[in-house]
Amino acid sequence: MILRARAIWARKGRVITDGALQVCGDKIGKLGRRDEVVPDQGEPVIDIGESIVFPAFVNAHCHLDYTGLAGELTPGNSFTDWVKQIVEVKRTLTQEEHESAWLAGAGMLMQTGCGTVANIESIPGMFARLANQTPLQVCPFTEIIGYNEDDACEALELARRELSCNEPLALVAGISPHAPYTTTPESLSALAGLADELNVPTAIHVSESMDEWRMFTDSGGALFDSMRALGRPSSDCGLGTPVEHVSRSQGLAKRTLVIHANQLGESDYGLLAKPGVSVVHCPGSHAWFGHERFEYERLAKAGVNICLGTDSLASSGGNGSAQGLTMFNEMKRFSNQYPEVSSDEIIGMATWNGAAALGLRDVLGQLIEGAFANLAIIPLTNPLADVSDLIVNHAGPVGSLMIAGKRVFSCPKTIAN
Repeated sequence: MILRARAIWARKGRVITDGALQVCGDKIGKLGRRDEVVPDQGEPVIDIGESIVFPAFVNAHCHLDYTGLAGELTPGNSFTDWVKQIVEVKRTLTQEEHESAWLAGAGMLMQTGCGTVANIESIPGMFARLANQTPLQVCPFTEIIGYNEDDACEALELARRELSCNEPLALVAGISPHAPYTTTPESLSALAGLADELNVPTAIHVSESMDEWRMFTDSGGALFDSMRALGRPSSDCGLGTPVEHVSRSQGLAKRTLVIHANQLGESDYGLLAKPGVSVVHCPGSHAWFGHERFEYERLAKAGVNICLGTDSLASSGGNGSAQGLTMFNEMKRFSNQYPEVSSDEIIGMATWNGAAALGLRDVLGQLIEGAFANLAIIPLTNPLADVSDLIVNHAGPVGSLMIAGKRVFSCPKTIAN
């Protein structure tokens, strides 16, 4: 099948005017101007007219099972207050409610042009039960929480068990030691070693809040007190920044997604610029918590691969689809905060950068021959406007979405079957 459109945003730095794209099974075939992409005999050609085709988003961080918590929590007086809230609320939720929220979140992402998501799986076995109920390419990261000194063996067992179930069902499956404050140096090292042994990525929340910063730099603050009360040892606190703590614990695997990185010290930029390490910024939750300015400029200058993620509706204050899980909102927030960053660069953060973080740079996040046919379509509302600007500022759902060459949905006058 050949798709023709007024504009194709193929990848950062390449927009094809009056373009055409061939879909061959689940992959992209030929790509170029419409006179360059000649259909084979009998091959269907669909002209979608004044439209923009672009790679489906790669959401680099999400908690799908928190979708039902939209508007239920507040930032509180501190990040620690919010953590206590979510722990209490999660205890009241049934398995059915978690699963319903997970599927609802997947639907929200697809309606707004997302084809792939790195999702934190906090409930063992849930991804395996739900994976075949959505066309969304969910990359499950098994969440590990264990802050007692003897938790490392149990953490490794859980990670191995979940990976054995999840890997056959996903493009990529990984491990997520939750955060430095909910793990020990021993478990961080063991889990990173397991990830490298099995060649899978890790994802870890690091330097998310000032509470976490104080815990590891000063051995103080609300989070420090709360974790000590729960029995977490504190001998690893007061020795440096949270990023330094993870690095010193040998917790940075060969492929690591560092989620948030909101408070950073001078040495942290070099640590985060190590090959295989990516930083995921979630503009919506960042703003909701009122964190200090994200150090995009310094991270970018250091050569860090920076991706965008939605995080969850438990940390955005949103309700329903108006403030739901959508990468368009994250791009717009980022653009408003950093107007000097081009729309072309921002789309790259929402597509190819996330694919690179997952180790899928050659098959996701860009429209090139041989990549998965993951693409979204929106109207070209202003022929005189910059195509990248139109994508970043698009509001609402996309007109059509294709994942692995299969039409997920389409509105009238967009893509046919």
